[in-house]
Amino acid sequence: MHMNETVRGFLPMVDFLEQVLGKNSEIVLHDFSDPDHAIVDIRNGMVSGRTVGGPATDLALKIMNDGKYRDLPFITGYEGRGAGGKTLESSTFFIREEGEIVGMLCVNTDLSAIRKIGALAEQLASCFDATPVRTEPSHFEVESLSESTQDLIDRNIGELLARRGLDVDTLNQNDRVDIIRQLNQNGVFMLKGAVASAAKAMGISEPSVYRYLQKVRKEG
Repeated sequence: MHMNETVRGFLPMVDFLEQVLGKNSEIVLHDFSDPDHAIVDIRNGMVSGRTVGGPATDLALKIMNDGKYRDLPFITGYEGRGAGGKTLESSTFFIREEGEIVGMLCVNTDLSAIRKIGALAEQLASCFDATPVRTEPSHFEVESLSESTQDLIDRNIGELLARRGLDVDTLNQNDRVDIIRQLNQNGVFMLKGAVASAAKAMGISEPSVYRYLQKVRKEG
């Protein structure tokens, strides 16, 4: 597998973190040379249900397109969603070349068992609470850890519709343009299969998606 050499230098860190953190923590190394197959190494992938060759996450795509992350070395303490809807405690270190993010080293920890115990013994659990402090910016979106481009886009569109109280079968043209605009702002169309996946998720043709995408990009 072709890998960015700067990203490759973090492979020993993946080994190290796997030994230190144990089986409830997934360690993922991303290389953004190919966002469709960004995952180049993963340990304890059962936490999120992902494997090597999987796509970049929705949050990763947004980070690459959002200047507010440019000067941050890492982000910690945000929420991820794993296999079976598990809520994860997630942290990401940015791998850079000349200031540009070329990869990420991520840790996603399944705290469900600890939280169940904590509900029964809150006082005892507080003595061992090592939850990372949330770094700025403090209003992170929830990250969906998706197995495929289609899964990522299905989740994104589902969340956009839920926020608006809409249903995919009753969308008008303005609604569709708004959804494509948001997906574009989030960097989703960096993925090669994104147009086809968006068309399938919205029940429209690929040419329609291209037309809407062209419209929102002309808006600047």
